[in-house]
Amino acid sequence: MSSSLGLLGYLGLGLLGGLAGTKLKIPAGALIGAMLTIICFKLFVKIHWEIPKNFTFVIQVFIGIGVGASFQPELIPAMKKIAIPMMISCVVLVGTGVVLAMVFNRLGLVDIGTAYLGTSPGAMSTITVLALESQAQPMLVVCFHFIRVVFVVLTAPLIFKLLSAH
Repeated sequence: MSSSLGLLGYLGLGLLGGLAGTKLKIPAGALIGAMLTIICFKLFVKIHWEIPKNFTFVIQVFIGIGVGASFQPELIPAMKKIAIPMMISCVVLVGTGVVLAMVFNRLGLVDIGTAYLGTSPGAMSTITVLALESQAQPMLVVCFHFIRVVFVVLTAPLIFKLLSAH
């Protein structure tokens, strides 16, 4: 099967899975639903279709459009006001990810690239694209982020409640 037909097959399956994930209100439902649908398909049908090599370029363009379109000029004053806390947060989160990546790699659990991207803060979709373009294992990176998203979604109401009480 040509890579174009394989891509169409994956797109069809992914759309169905993405719709199901969204309908079921799974955190990051479109992404997780599409991914799980294709994985299940490949496990049960045992077919692998190639996709065009430049497909990650298209994904990156769409993510860039989404991020760029979400920008509002009114955000600039707020961003200036919290610039220092944002930088501190970034350094602490990325630094923590680097340390965890080194620990996980030293323990022989995962390669350093997968460990770093898996423990890095950021949107699952964007980090997954980075994993696809690097020597990291995208599936494991998604697993790290999926568990993180689910954990945050499940604990956020309690944490909000505890923080609001003070």
